[in-house]
Amino acid sequence: MRTARALCLVATATLGLAALTSCSAASKATDKATGSAKGAVASVADAMSLTSKQTAKYTSMKMKMTEVVPKVGTITASGEMSRDPLAMRMTMSNPQLTSALGAASIQMMMSGSTMYMNLGSSGAKQLDGKHWMKMDFASLGAQGKALSDAMNKSNGQDPSDAVKLLTSSGDIKKVGQETVDGVPTTHYAGTVDMKKLADQEAGADSGLKNIIDQAGQLGMSTEKVDIWIDSRSLPVKVHETASTTQGNVDITVEYSDFGTTPVKITPPPASDTVDFATMLKDAKTS
Repeated sequence: MRTARALCLVATATLGLAALTSCSAASKATDKATGSAKGAVASVADAMSLTSKQTAKYTSMKMKMTEVVPKVGTITASGEMSRDPLAMRMTMSNPQLTSALGAASIQMMMSGSTMYMNLGSSGAKQLDGKHWMKMDFASLGAQGKALSDAMNKSNGQDPSDAVKLLTSSGDIKKVGQETVDGVPTTHYAGTVDMKKLADQEAGADSGLKNIIDQAGQLGMSTEKVDIWIDSRSLPVKVHETASTTQGNVDITVEYSDFGTTPVKITPPPASDTVDFATMLKDAKTS
């Protein structure tokens, strides 16, 4: 069960934070400005609006993520995803996984509410020779279903969500021109005040209410968002940071290869797969 607990902790932490930082897509962009800064803010708002429209044209992309998660540590992942419906194929690593599985990384696939993780040869030794673990979040009670619903509504790490969240901050600004991984970009930044956002968008959308509630449960009052946009008005990099009662959260996502081809997920053979829900049930009755 040590293996299962480690995987569950890392998987739910990764997905939970992805949902938390993405669900705010439900918020409507606000373009407020006052005084002499009005023209500059309008220009930034126009840039964000164009980026949101451009990004919405694409349903698939490649991405690289680095997440610092309270109680879990640093998670790194790279791969591809598509949205509507959500599908992911990633390679992920984390020190806890290295310790529990004796492997440097694991393969992760997700389609809808179901995740599959390849635990490698070391993991198979602890799972009766089976290499894959299946985690259907919809079958893991109310909390698992809520997490699955949040992920699918937010489409994982859909970059357009970060654009809308940043625009909703009210204090968005242009930082300057910077090169990211060899790509010329324009850097924008802002800080989202969760309470102000809640008051501003009160009753506007249930998804936004959920994200605000989750932020409140974590003791997150503000979130800083930075985004780097290329010449095509597409996001190249998004960086989000926040302080919670459990510790600091720091998430960086880099995007590339935007397209419209869905990521196709083929479930691994049932004969080489163990179901996490079944493992939990067996553990409780043993």
